[in-house]
Amino acid sequence: MTLYWLLSVPAHGDGHVAWRDIKSRVVGGELYDFILPQFKIGTLDALVRLSDELGKFDAAYENTMSKFVETLRGLSGSTNRQLQGQLLVDDKPVDQYIRTFSWNNAKYRADRPLSEIVAQIAEQMGSVDSALKTKLTQYNAIKNSLATVRRKQNGNLSVRSLGGVVRPEHCIGNSEYLRTVFVAVPQQLSREWLNSYERLTDMVVPRSSQLVAEDAEYKLYSAVVFKRVFDEFSNKARDAKFIVRDFVYDLETVERDRLAAMEIVEQEQELLDNITEWLRGSFGDVVAAWMHVKALRVFVESILRYGIPPDFLPVLVRPPAKHAAKIKQQLADFYAYLETSTRASDRARSAAGKAKRQDDSGAFDMHEFSNILSSEYMPFVFFEVPWTFLDDAE
Repeated sequence: MTLYWLLSVPAHGDGHVAWRDIKSRVVGGELYDFILPQFKIGTLDALVRLSDELGKFDAAYENTMSKFVETLRGLSGSTNRQLQGQLLVDDKPVDQYIRTFSWNNAKYRADRPLSEIVAQIAEQMGSVDSALKTKLTQYNAIKNSLATVRRKQNGNLSVRSLGGVVRPEHCIGNSEYLRTVFVAVPQQLSREWLNSYERLTDMVVPRSSQLVAEDAEYKLYSAVVFKRVFDEFSNKARDAKFIVRDFVYDLETVERDRLAAMEIVEQEQELLDNITEWLRGSFGDVVAAWMHVKALRVFVESILRYGIPPDFLPVLVRPPAKHAAKIKQQLADFYAYLETSTRASDRARSAAGKAKRQDDSGAFDMHEFSNILSSEYMPFVFFEVPWTFLDDAE
């Protein structure tokens, strides 16, 4: 499991000290710089609204990433280990991209208002989601057509195409009055067919039935009837659990069906290649958008928690999996003072008042305000970056 933490703590004017404080408690883990640009802060009301929006986008884009991986795994049949080498972000493996993340100012200009940056990312991801739905709908449609073709090619004699089974000698040929019918008879009813087909209706040619083919479930028989009784014969056969196939031998029709089946196979492969290539190409955009949302969340929550001017240290942490819970608790204990610090409480009270979360007595509960910031309260800004979609376990 590859799990990262993205956290932010007050720097108190010296980021080096804050870094050492974190590193001394993340024993056995790794720390990486997570540098943020100088964003336009905006108003407190706007930050609180962005906090809520960014949380929703974070979850949505994580779900989109998971959908990309699951779709690729299902379409390509690749193992997780194989996908790790195929899925890149800015020509880097995902782990490396996360560890070396830097804000893409050329794509998301930091000098614009935060709300505009968020709207730009949302628009981009909306287009990705729409494209994914369209491509999957197209592929599923052709896949269903292909399944029908394969069922006709490989199914039992009650459903498969008879174009490759029936030969000209099985048919009576062109006749003004007579027609050859082909009937799929369950193996256990074979004797009953031979004993009864001549009496299903009038105008059935005696001793005209012959065995054309058979499989594990059915025997395919032919019989000759007058055209005028074909419908009646079919109904009586159905009542007797014999399946009259809707088939008239015609060489041109057989060839046309064969070519149509080949075309569907080619279309399916072409669409499969197209959507697989698109998924691999767009995956990097999805991960990049997700990480930029994470970066924005860290900035917004840090301003809400620690105030202005910005004086905090964002850090990416890769904790040792076996001791992650213990390290997380140690960090929470060390930064517990932030819950009751005057600076944090005063600013939180102001934001909570604007969010209408201050009770009638005016008493302020930091844990109540934490519901605005995160579903899991920590005394410092804390988000998980769970890159666990390609765990080695298959």
